[in-house]
Amino acid sequence: MDRVGIAVVGCGMMAQGMHLPNLSRHPDFRLLWCCDPDPHALQTAVERFGPERQTSEAAEVVGARECEAVLIAASHSARLPLIELFARAGKHIYVEKPMAESFPELRRVLQVVRETSIRFTVGHNRRAAPAVREAVRVLQKHRDSPISPPWRWDREGRERPTLEGERRTMVLIRINDDYWSWKKWAFQAGALVNEMTHFLDLAGCFIPSHPCWVQVAGERIGNHVITVGYQDGSLAVIFESIFGSFGYPKELVEIYHNGAVIVLDHLCEMRVAGVVDEPFRTTFPFWNDRYPEIAVQGIEGYYRRTLAAQREALEKGDNSILPVQPDKGHYALLTDFARCIRTGEEPLCGADVAAVATALMLRCVESEQSGGQRVEVCPEDFRPV
Repeated sequence: MDRVGIAVVGCGMMAQGMHLPNLSRHPDFRLLWCCDPDPHALQTAVERFGPERQTSEAAEVVGARECEAVLIAASHSARLPLIELFARAGKHIYVEKPMAESFPELRRVLQVVRETSIRFTVGHNRRAAPAVREAVRVLQKHRDSPISPPWRWDREGRERPTLEGERRTMVLIRINDDYWSWKKWAFQAGALVNEMTHFLDLAGCFIPSHPCWVQVAGERIGNHVITVGYQDGSLAVIFESIFGSFGYPKELVEIYHNGAVIVLDHLCEMRVAGVVDEPFRTTFPFWNDRYPEIAVQGIEGYYRRTLAAQREALEKGDNSILPVQPDKGHYALLTDFARCIRTGEEPLCGADVAAVATALMLRCVESEQSGGQRVEVCPEDFRPV
């Protein structure tokens, strides 16, 4: 099967750290173009990843008939005009998050995608991570058939009341970040804009109901707690601090539903209790494992690799050496994008799906700016005009 010809527009840190390495070795894609107005970023990308062509002008990519798709990793403010430009030219689009920074932008993107019928994916990659996909499967199995294990203590038996909360889901997401690793532009929008669409989308993976309100305590830059309320009474709580340390895992997700507990520990280990015929512990491979000689997997394997990375950094005097990362779904989301280009199906994180997390993020900004007041969310927030 022919590979999809693709251009990467915006060749900065995210593109060079993740997307270009993935595209350059992905069997479904042919890396045709690198495009960036910054000559240094462009030249570095060309030397490292060897695209067939290079340009500083997006218009050149638009006119290339063999280029079927573009991956937009440009700065936030540049994304809307690029989406319009490439969508009108019939190019399929993968765009980094957030897909919009305001409701007018969001509605415009949705309108353009519907008018052009392109395949459109937003980089909420956690949705495609193997650990998340497996957790969704286990949770859905329990929802469909909520059988309690025989060891569960049932004190009241038939006298036990049936509570409405059994049908609701509680999700807790903890993010430990370290702002010393940020580029200076990231401080303008803060983690509430730069990062929270990931985790608002992640919460939505586990709660099928529509969100109806948000409330934020804390500050936009990076110490905040977000609460999202859903129509069925489910709740998601997202705790974020940018004043942590990458010497400890970044992400922890806990899901509670009708006698079951599912825990995702930094996307490299899942633990399950209360779901019949599921193992307590499942581990997932690390991404580009820097220390394959360390055989231990899961969260203990992550700790050992982190310590190895710290020792190596000290020995080499290079503090840019980071621990090995779990598979956060970047590669799998590209695979899904290519599949949908060929089949015409809706991508895993298409415009309509991504619009929900984007709208929630924008309402979270309103809540933070109001001093932490609860802000209502309605379906019109994530629909085109």
